[in-house]
Amino acid sequence: MGAHSGSEEFTLDERIEQMVLGYRILDMEGHSDMAQGFMGMRDPDGRGIWLKRTGISLGEVRGLEDFVLIDFDGRRIGGSGGLHGEWPILSQIFVRRPEVQAIGHTHPFHACVFAASTADFRAVGHEGSYLKGPIRRFTATSNIVVTKEMADIVASDLGDSQAVLMVNHGITYCGRSVAECVLAGVWLDQACRSLLAIHATGLQWTPPNQADHAEKYETIMATGFLDRSWDFYVRKLAAQSGEAPPGLAHTDGRQ
Repeated sequence: MGAHSGSEEFTLDERIEQMVLGYRILDMEGHSDMAQGFMGMRDPDGRGIWLKRTGISLGEVRGLEDFVLIDFDGRRIGGSGGLHGEWPILSQIFVRRPEVQAIGHTHPFHACVFAASTADFRAVGHEGSYLKGPIRRFTATSNIVVTKEMADIVASDLGDSQAVLMVNHGITYCGRSVAECVLAGVWLDQACRSLLAIHATGLQWTPPNQADHAEKYETIMATGFLDRSWDFYVRKLAAQSGEAPPGLAHTDGRQ
């Protein structure tokens, strides 16, 4: 299944299929922290938010039975299983950002370490330019975010960017599709790994200026890079799991 970053309409089953793939890709790329962390999707009928139930890791998500549907006040509408306590992060960002269709909150190693530093987020290599910024920090607390009031600060620090670092905690990221959200999480951790490496060398280095960074982002994304990247990670997941990639099971694999 492609990234579908445009305005196409999809069934709920197709959206859930992308969520399952997205969860498993995040797990494959180092975002799992036992059963902690989650991603939420805006319900296509406006009822609220779909997110995984508690008690399972990102990589253990397999189908609709692993999801719960809540309204924007955290009331359960459908599904069974526990509800992640940090659900307000999703509701407050969705309320502020009507264009956002999916939000992730995870604890990947490199991003967590870099979030604890005081260094500014800047692009070292290409991966840092795949994110719409600026990437700021949420510093109001290192505790879990379980109230709408605290989650509203997360949403404010995120602003109109694609991600925010959460000091001594993790990261929150979003996208106009499930694919765009997942890729933002993957690329943010990769970019933080590059930052940790360059700082560890002690070498002088030069980040791009903000205008160049913004122009590079627009140039790269205009090439269909998002769709190709999503398809790459879907194929990588299939190769590692021994499963046929969705949408490619009956073809020769050419895009």
